[in-house]
Amino acid sequence: MAIKKALITAAGFGTRFLPITKTIQKEMLPVLNRPLIDYVVEDCIKAGIEEIIFIVSEHNIQVKHFYMENKRLEQYLHDRGKPELYRFVEPVHNGVRYTFIKQPDASQYGTAVPVRLAQEQLESEDAFLVFMGDDLIYDPDGSSEAAAMIDIFETTGAVGLVTCIEKPDSLLDKYGVAELEYRNGHPFLKRLIEKPTPGTAPSNLANISKYILTPAIFEIIDRQQANPQTGELYITDSINLLAEQAPVTIHTPRGQYLDGGYVAGWLQANLEMAKNHPAIKAELDAYIRENWK
Repeated sequence: MAIKKALITAAGFGTRFLPITKTIQKEMLPVLNRPLIDYVVEDCIKAGIEEIIFIVSEHNIQVKHFYMENKRLEQYLHDRGKPELYRFVEPVHNGVRYTFIKQPDASQYGTAVPVRLAQEQLESEDAFLVFMGDDLIYDPDGSSEAAAMIDIFETTGAVGLVTCIEKPDSLLDKYGVAELEYRNGHPFLKRLIEKPTPGTAPSNLANISKYILTPAIFEIIDRQQANPQTGELYITDSINLLAEQAPVTIHTPRGQYLDGGYVAGWLQANLEMAKNHPAIKAELDAYIRENWK
């Protein structure tokens, strides 16, 4: 089974970053000198993904602009004797096909909606990746977590995959937590329990919204009911329905999970990335020793 397409969602308002996200898409906030979403894209490309489908707000042009050529910048660098700098953006990740789908303001809200919007592009695939654009798994050795997900998915013969990380018991009530069963030594999902009351979580594995799905998910989304409290369609509900009828496996990543979806997490992501850049790390170390008391 060849997985050649990935869906990356980037259509939210980023309210935890206001006021900056009034004008800058949160997925475009920098982690060092690259937007956060580009680390997700790079991981997919390392796994052999040939087309990346972005779900963006109908008002969001920033992601699209980043993955387009910029002839004005190219000419500017050429005129100033710095043409070699354009290799960093010419075009970004050359050879990969990018598709942009706008999520209208009037559309239903919820994490299952972007998947439904991409049905036409994905329904003929054997399977596809689904990632959020504001968090990532960081492997300092340069390996691809998307590739590891695909390997587990193919090895287990599942029809879905959910990526989970271990969290301490004291934090499990903030996450969707996986209830598991084991088949031939591999963990499979029975269901995701959203924000279990303290002391009732069925495991310490928290969902981080990185999936592999098959086109079977589209029929499930079409017939599932919106959450009665919020009116939103949640992909976790879709996956629970999928797990009732077919095997959905669990992947626990090797790398470090970096959540850039809130201010402290975004700062942590920058610091973690800086560790592998000696000049930046040395400058930060000196600053912290002198000023961080």
